[in-house]
Amino acid sequence: MTTAIVGGGILGLTLAHRLAALGKPVDVLEAAPELGGLAATHDYGPFHWDRFYHVVLPTDRNLVGLVRELGLEGELRWKTTLTGYRSGGRTYDMNGNRDFLRFPLLRLADKARLAATVVYASRFADPWPLYRVTAKEWLTEWCGRRGYEVFWQPLLRAKFGPYEDRIAAVFIWASLTRLFGARSAATQQESMGYVRGGYRTILGGLRQALERRGANVRLGAPVRAVRPLGEGCELELAGGSVRYDQVFFTGPTRLARKVASDALLPHVERTERENPTSAAYLGVACLVLALRRKLMPYYVLNIADADVEATGVIGMTNLVDPAENTAGLELYYVPRYLDSEDDRLQAGDETLLAGLLDRGIRRVFPELRPEDVAYQGIHRARYVQPLPLVRPQAILARGAPRFVRRFQILNTSMLACATLNNNDVVGLVDEFVALNRAELA
Repeated sequence: MTTAIVGGGILGLTLAHRLAALGKPVDVLEAAPELGGLAATHDYGPFHWDRFYHVVLPTDRNLVGLVRELGLEGELRWKTTLTGYRSGGRTYDMNGNRDFLRFPLLRLADKARLAATVVYASRFADPWPLYRVTAKEWLTEWCGRRGYEVFWQPLLRAKFGPYEDRIAAVFIWASLTRLFGARSAATQQESMGYVRGGYRTILGGLRQALERRGANVRLGAPVRAVRPLGEGCELELAGGSVRYDQVFFTGPTRLARKVASDALLPHVERTERENPTSAAYLGVACLVLALRRKLMPYYVLNIADADVEATGVIGMTNLVDPAENTAGLELYYVPRYLDSEDDRLQAGDETLLAGLLDRGIRRVFPELRPEDVAYQGIHRARYVQPLPLVRPQAILARGAPRFVRRFQILNTSMLACATLNNNDVVGLVDEFVALNRAELA
């Protein structure tokens, strides 16, 4: 059975890797000129690194397992990192109980309620009911109005913009559960990791593994249409049409709707009903800077100041070794998350630079000078994260779907009770293959 996988991101490549291991003839069709999707890499001149920021956590068993399968375990690096929180023009360390107790923006009672919320959410809460209540309602109940308005609301507003009041509380549960696993009980500090060379190393390992098993990887191959043909499907590509017995579409469901023929739309519509996070997506415009100087000691600086046009600042080289990975330069990401249909995502680079640079990072670090900058660029993506918006009914689909013959959507809208990260993406694929092994074999 010949199989086409539409999309060469981590999900599509992992699925191709699993199917090729089962002996399936597989073609990966990626519209972009390079593999990776959101994990794609960029040529910064003196070094290659990821277009967007990524991290591996000690609890990322699925992703670490894949890295080991590819023979890359020796390239994993781990480091204890620091976190900061900026509010009211001041920056505060947030690296353990001592810093938390000294945090001046909350009263002692507020801190006690916030700590109880973190422990309950990360250890005891049932995530499924949290789809039926907003993060605002749930956090206000647990942390109190002051705790919500001072600590949580600025972060939700920065991350979700117009969706701030509609995000389900399950997002908070998923975020706290994942990050809690990165924190050492002994030091109360976060241990994080990466693969030397970034996702370029992982993507290269996946491609080599696929090619060893005879799979084909086609870049610059956008799919224009998918139509039923006999017992399989016909894909319309730039160079002509190709028939496959089975097609997996791994991009956003709304993009599947654009290419699927009328005969395949019932599957698209069923996927939308069962996985309603596909109805809305976050996009991102991200300023990336390679600097000749260090700006801060933090891996993550969360920004709660409304006058700063950025969600936060990610100090990547406070995690990765700059001498080994970034030619000795300091690498920073300054993201701004927007609705995927927001016109600002299509604005020119100069317009976005004025916001993220002049009204963004320079308001946090006014000492940053033009001569410090070895590279600056705007990296953008329209479909980053399907949004878990609150809804009164229980979620319809739980986990990976059953196999659908001929044409099937498998994408990140099916990540239930999870934030968007590559560990959960790999886990979704592994769950799907395990659930449907008899049909796939």
